[in-house]
Amino acid sequence: MQVASFDDVLEFLKDLDPWLLSLGIKPKPDRWHEALKVAGQARQQRQRIERGEKREFIDNYISGLFDATEIHEIFRAFGTENTPALKEKVRRAICGPIAPLSEQPSNSTARNAMFELSLAADWKNGGAQVVLGEPDIEFILASTRFLVECKRPFSDHSVRGNIKEAASQLGAELDKPGREKDYGIVAISLSRSFTQGDLVCFADESEGRAFVNATLQWLIDENREAWGVNGSEGFHERIVAVMFHLAVPWDVNGQRLVHTAMANFVKVGNCTAGWETLTKNLPSIY
Repeated sequence: MQVASFDDVLEFLKDLDPWLLSLGIKPKPDRWHEALKVAGQARQQRQRIERGEKREFIDNYISGLFDATEIHEIFRAFGTENTPALKEKVRRAICGPIAPLSEQPSNSTARNAMFELSLAADWKNGGAQVVLGEPDIEFILASTRFLVECKRPFSDHSVRGNIKEAASQLGAELDKPGREKDYGIVAISLSRSFTQGDLVCFADESEGRAFVNATLQWLIDENREAWGVNGSEGFHERIVAVMFHLAVPWDVNGQRLVHTAMANFVKVGNCTAGWETLTKNLPSIY
């Protein structure tokens, strides 16, 4: 769960455009800049409320603030880097509609790339060594390399197919020369397929994280068999887990932006050593 004030987000991201330019991306009206505009309007809204004035409607308020917090974490993780892989992912991520309900399979590339960047940022900000590219993410825990293939199913009916596709891609990568000691993780975002992008956590601060965690666990328990994650069948022997990820926006009293995201790793495959390395070292980055 990432927490930042409106002021913190806007101050930190004042250097966003120079970073984009360093990546060879010309700043323009896009989803990222629209999200920062919403954050600025939210700060003004808070100031009006503190003066005793009425609250005014802000278009795309929740989705804009949620995007702003993700951009904040991505920039915090990668704001000093300008690799070709990072440039390509950012170039894709800044596009697309800001309203989640306007997203369709034809324009979902941006939020798919955003999931890859956000997940990598969480791990990098937590202290893991992270590399972007193909596969989508590589990160190192206890001197062990994990290859991560990310998928963001557009509907609940496509979750199993996405897991199967990612597992196939990882299997091919793990069989390449030089990968004999690497392990694989399939990362699945459930944020679009099960919330349609319009779920908002309305709970007090002590309950919000528990709510998201319980929701994610319920989804996994209800669909484990349908998604094909009951055992090792269909997975390369060194794919150690399928990670399910659920992210939900949260505005606390109009004063803080809360990015609530939970991940649950489900063991697959038959690689005990890889699973133990993962589970023993993950707490250090969350």
